[in-house]
Amino acid sequence: MKHLSQWITLLLAGAAIAGVYLYVTSAMDAQKNRVQTPRPATPEQALEITTLTAKADSYAATIKASGIVKPRYALMMTSQVSGEITRLSNQFEAGQVISKGHVLAQLQNTELNSNVASAENSLAAANLALKEEMRQGEQARAEWEAAGFNGDPDSDLVLRMPQLAAAETELDAAKAELNNAKSKLQHTKLTAPFNALVVAREVSLGSFISSGSEIGTLYSTDRADIKIDLSNNDWMKLPDMQTLLNNNWPVQISSMDKQDSWQGRILSVNQHIDETTRMRSLLVSLDNPLSQTPILLPGAFVEVSIQGKQLDNLWKLPNTALSQKSEIWYIDENSRLAAFETTPRFVDSKYVYIQVPTNMLSNAYQVIVQPYNSYLKGTLVKSLTVPVNKGAKQ
Repeated sequence: MKHLSQWITLLLAGAAIAGVYLYVTSAMDAQKNRVQTPRPATPEQALEITTLTAKADSYAATIKASGIVKPRYALMMTSQVSGEITRLSNQFEAGQVISKGHVLAQLQNTELNSNVASAENSLAAANLALKEEMRQGEQARAEWEAAGFNGDPDSDLVLRMPQLAAAETELDAAKAELNNAKSKLQHTKLTAPFNALVVAREVSLGSFISSGSEIGTLYSTDRADIKIDLSNNDWMKLPDMQTLLNNNWPVQISSMDKQDSWQGRILSVNQHIDETTRMRSLLVSLDNPLSQTPILLPGAFVEVSIQGKQLDNLWKLPNTALSQKSEIWYIDENSRLAAFETTPRFVDSKYVYIQVPTNMLSNAYQVIVQPYNSYLKGTLVKSLTVPVNKGAKQ
């Protein structure tokens, strides 16, 4: 009986072990089947992105620079002779505009008047001496011929030819001395050498001045000049020098507050690069600045805008389209994100102008309006197109 119980216990234990084994095997098979069974494919979700249509076109840059308005001539006027100022023009005051030849001041110098009188006396004496020498020469010639001599004498002293030449030289010297004396006397009248704006007057009525003393400062009024320095990048946007100078190339001069503007012209183009600034300059001018409406005053700080030449194969894009990494993002032919690095040809307050890669010239592309740093190339996207800006070309 005892042996039968032991056999029954062993059979039950074996049955239990077999059951556990079958359960574990069945569970492992079920798990294996679940791992190997593929899940249903999930479709790729397209990222919605705002874009605009970009197509290559031609645009012109506007080159802007600032400068100071200067007169064509700025003269610190000085006296060439000394004397006492006996008369001053009422117009010889700061802020007055005077005409060329206007007498600003009159000097009195008795010595110069005396020199003129002395020179005139010397000239009269030299003229008389020449006439007497000419008469003596004629008399000598008549006496030589009356004596029956043939040809000229061996010495020209016989016919007084050297004496005549000396008298003529004395006359020329007397004339030159008189002209010099009159010129110095004429310098006692201080006259304006050109149409001018009086900037400063340095003398007073009754004051005595020496030769070289400062009289005043004059600015010419016929033209205002503005020199502007341009970088090599700016020069590449402009047409050639002949076009700039001969075709009345448009130049606008504006006050810094943008309230006033004037139409200028390019007067000259420098043919060298400044060693200090490493830039090349050009000169913009405006005729009769004080006759303009409004007037353009010398010394004003202004902005100069020059129209550039037409540049081909550019995209005109919002400033936001250029990423922080200087990339332009667009949608390729597979509706996926793509990008290329670039440097704008030029920019303005709203737009960047990008040189289109050669392999992208023939087609229009959807360009991302505002790319983010998190964008990945190859991402599937869906375009939300915004209207293309149809503003006038610059």
